[in-house]
Amino acid sequence: AGLMAMGSPNDPKPSIKVVDGKVVEMDGRTRDEMDFIEIFIADYGINADLATEMMAKKSVDIARMIVDINVSRNEILKVFSGLTPAKMAEVMDYLNVVEMMMGLQKMRARRTPANQAHVTNLQDNPVLMAADAAEATMYGFAEIETTVAVFNYGPMNALALLIGGQVGRPGVLSQDALEESIELQLGMAGLTAYAETVSVYGTENVFVD
Repeated sequence: AGLMAMGSPNDPKPSIKVVDGKVVEMDGRTRDEMDFIEIFIADYGINADLATEMMAKKSVDIARMIVDINVSRNEILKVFSGLTPAKMAEVMDYLNVVEMMMGLQKMRARRTPANQAHVTNLQDNPVLMAADAAEATMYGFAEIETTVAVFNYGPMNALALLIGGQVGRPGVLSQDALEESIELQLGMAGLTAYAETVSVYGTENVFVD
């Protein structure tokens, strides 16, 4: 898990081994060597029935499928359902930025495109923030996020965003960009819809912490 900007000779080599319908080895790690995020990916993120077949495909050929207008989104989803994280990263290494954007356009899962708005103010005033959140959602933003000037104001800002956003338009997602463990606490407390930093960049140590 985490953010990868480019390929490295130290990256794990793509590999998969499936026994009795269960992934027992993934990207050079046996099951007993995996952390719990890798276990989750192995059990729920990979189609074990297709993994061996899809992992055998050349990464460059998969990359070409992504930008080929004659290859459907469903075909690519089928292939990627059987790929490991290292294999996916290897596929991305064959694409430039424009090709990645072409793939993003094809693979977009949202029925209706939507945007995120940042709702902040210099004084971290929760009343003003709630009003701004309501205004942002009435404009049509499907998700709102805030950051804080004073770290300890994080929970109050999250609450202001949650209340204001739901008043403006019920169902809008909200989140508060903070340190990972605090984000997770706010999410578990129901003050935010999700914990962005944990879900995108999280490691096992973050969850344990």
